Amino acid sequence: MPNNHFLSKAQELFYPMREIRRDLHQHPELGMQEFRTSRIIAHYLKKLGLEVQKGVGGTGVVAMLYAQKGGKTISLRADMDALPMADKKNTPYASTVDKTAHCCGHDGHTAILLGTASLLCTCSDSLKGNIKFIFQPSEDKVPGGALPMIEAGALKNPRVDGIFSLHLNPELPEGMVAFRPGCSTVSSAGFVLKMIGKGGHVARPQEVVDPISMAGMMIVAGQTLVPRRVNPLDPAIVAFATIHGGTADNIIPEEVILTGTIRTLKPQMRQKLAGHLEETANGIARINGGKCRLTVEMGYPSVFNHPQMVEEFSVSAAKIVPAGSLMTLHAPSMTGEDVSYFHQEIPGVHWQLGIANSAKKYIHPLHSPYFDFNEEIMPIGAAIHAQCAVDFLINRQDSSLSWPISA
Repeated sequence: MPNNHFLSKAQELFYPMREIRRDLHQHPELGMQEFRTSRIIAHYLKKLGLEVQKGVGGTGVVAMLYAQKGGKTISLRADMDALPMADKKNTPYASTVDKTAHCCGHDGHTAILLGTASLLCTCSDSLKGNIKFIFQPSEDKVPGGALPMIEAGALKNPRVDGIFSLHLNPELPEGMVAFRPGCSTVSSAGFVLKMIGKGGHVARPQEVVDPISMAGMMIVAGQTLVPRRVNPLDPAIVAFATIHGGTADNIIPEEVILTGTIRTLKPQMRQKLAGHLEETANGIARINGGKCRLTVEMGYPSVFNHPQMVEEFSVSAAKIVPAGSLMTLHAPSMTGEDVSYFHQEIPGVHWQLGIANSAKKYIHPLHSPYFDFNEEIMPIGAAIHAQCAVDFLINRQDSSLSWPISA
């Protein structure tokens, strides 16, 4: 392991970071409801002596560490919302809130970034610029909290020149640091599809138009949209997630509602697949004598990681972890992430920190009710965040980043 000042100092902050993470894990809050969470964050940052703003874009928190005049400003961002689901872990820090749980690691992201703020405050006199800490609400609930924070001026006063953020990844071995230049996630869209028929008694099928049958045909036909309408070299998903309809076993209902998601690497492909979905649904409804209604809500665009910043990030991360722990991802993740909106405004890097550890039974995926991670990984995340922020400010003294840059 490289002998690094930030790493040793971050390890000294392990217990405070763990205490914060477990507190947030026990008291999770959904998107735009992170009132307690934002109070805890703001209180911690004020104790560090930082300039703190609450209520930015809803429940967001922004803190400034001012250093040398005339320097650039780098931002570090963490999301802080929980998911609307049960926590089924048997741990002393399991969620105490019904049907609400931190099963995506955002409590860890928040604790890591607070640890990072502590680290950077210890070297504020030598920083070559300013650091803006952004704690963002509602990442897991479209339309997300990034856009409201941007609209509220989170990237201004002073103007931010770049942004780093991380996500814990249970698909990667614990301690692995992964990144990808260019598009690192897909763009997404959610849809609601109503198959509308004519209800009646099951004993009189000749008098009804069965929306359940139409929904079944739609689910089967939907599986052909990607393999028959999309180049196999272009990542894409059309998936049905819920189906609702009917009230009793002797009644054919009036309608069945299907919901699902469309995910593509290319944002323009979302619209094309939505059109194909509607075309298919209309055809099925028409041959059955029914109707359909499709509503599509465009989700987050792809996260575009600035290639030069990714290269600089890999150099910074190599000061914290061994070279063998660095990984360039060759394919984008099929997940969505609203840090993409920040990356549309300024150059950025969204990187992954592996947390899979089968020996300690940390094996569950994101959004699993059993999701958890080894908290001893948090100092590595904090140290990398601190190192890449310091290095970014140093690098910008001598060279600027090409921006905007085409994806």
